[in-house]
Amino acid sequence: MSATDLSHAEAFKAGVRAMVDMALIAAITLEVRADAGDVRQRAAVAALQGLAEGAKAAFLDPPNPLIRIFKMIAEDPASSGVLPCPTCAGRLVWVRDSFNGHLHGQCETAGCFRWMQ
Repeated sequence: MSATDLSHAEAFKAGVRAMVDMALIAAITLEVRADAGDVRQRAAVAALQGLAEGAKAAFLDPPNPLIRIFKMIAEDPASSGVLPCPTCAGRLVWVRDSFNGHLHGQCETAGCFRWMQ
């Protein structure tokens, strides 16, 4: 990953963080209004909180272990490597196909985490 790509990724994350903060501020602002109990206001608050949580989970702290693994591999210029398995903390061995760039990986623990892209 080049320095330019990294700065774009950092800028994107900063933008997502700002959007999450703005959504939560707007939700709090609606919660303290005199008409906060109205159905429309409660729905707007729930939608803003959902937007903030969804963006945070999708872009800042993805819960899917495969997304975290792919993110770590994308930042690694090597064609293969070893990472801690997100399931059992064993050794997860991965390789990037030199022909098409697809990733293959498998935990060394029998029956544990494994994928083929």
